[in-house]
Amino acid sequence: MRPLSFIQVCVAGLVELLPLTFPRASPAGSEILRGPIDVEARRALIGRALPSPPPPHFGAPVRDLLGVSYYVDEAHAQADPALKAQNERELAPVRRFVTEVVGLSNGWLASKPAQPAYAAQAVEGLAAWASAGALLGRANKQGEFEREWTLAALALAYLEVRDAGGLPREQRATVESWLAAIAEAIRPSYGRPNLASNNNNHVCWAGLAVAAAGVAAARRDLFDWGLARGRIGLRQVRADGLLPLELARGKLALHYHVFALAPLLMLAEVAEANGIHLYDEDDRALPRLTNRVIEGLRDPDPFAAAAGAPQQIQLPPRGTDLAWAEITFARFHDRRLASWLAAARPLRDERLGGDLTAAFGEPRLR
Repeated sequence: MRPLSFIQVCVAGLVELLPLTFPRASPAGSEILRGPIDVEARRALIGRALPSPPPPHFGAPVRDLLGVSYYVDEAHAQADPALKAQNERELAPVRRFVTEVVGLSNGWLASKPAQPAYAAQAVEGLAAWASAGALLGRANKQGEFEREWTLAALALAYLEVRDAGGLPREQRATVESWLAAIAEAIRPSYGRPNLASNNNNHVCWAGLAVAAAGVAAARRDLFDWGLARGRIGLRQVRADGLLPLELARGKLALHYHVFALAPLLMLAEVAEANGIHLYDEDDRALPRLTNRVIEGLRDPDPFAAAAGAPQQIQLPPRGTDLAWAEITFARFHDRRLASWLAAARPLRDERLGGDLTAAFGEPRLR
């Protein structure tokens, strides 16, 4: 074997010294599937002293997901406040459980020195709901959507704590089998390609949820199915960066472009961690969509013209309308996002695993 040159030695040394924000990629055909976040590297960058977690309140496991559809117009842009409030009440126990688990997994990520109790409690809660067959009962149409968002949140949260030391093997196995079972319950609804929801933002969320569950459960078939759904979403992106099915949402067109972009970005990070470059696919459809959304948030008038209605969205963006931008800024350092991020941090989106600032944000914007 030829000896390494001086330059090769230096480059290799630099690679080892660099703080890794993103996990090292594994080959596309590897048996090991990796999550999107290198927990130890993130802890080294952003970790802080945290108190021990208080006793958790997971609530009784919920089997059935019977949500309430609340859009009352053809474009699905006008929500009935009473129906929306009813949906929130119906899903409140599930949302509280997600918030509890995600908060614990984020605590594990952010604690320095690491506090194993955060990871242990998160897995304990997941195992309790798993043992009860939660989220695997009846689901109506709105309930199916809620199941996708819930699985995305819980699978990403589990991936943050999966490799924590001292977790009972039986609990881990129970959780992983459960996440895979929820993913299996999601798949049949996407066998009808002519449905709008099988091609719009919902297919993006289903792709992320099932792919993340596949990583968590070491199920390559679920991982590949999730990527395939994400690719359906990417194929919808026009040359101008717009999504026709989201454009049809009238005054909510920009909002739903953001809502479709967010899971695609996280799915791209899951793919990158496993050696697959979704950012490059379909003539860089994802960067095209991202650019169009950023420009729309800077000036929504072109979206209004394209959708035929003034856009209803908070500007400058905050909360879940902006949390996805932590991913984009971490990977591409798009300076258009810097001032928004600095003003709005910390940014959370439970459906994307909670604290995106802790997971992707730089300690200081450059």
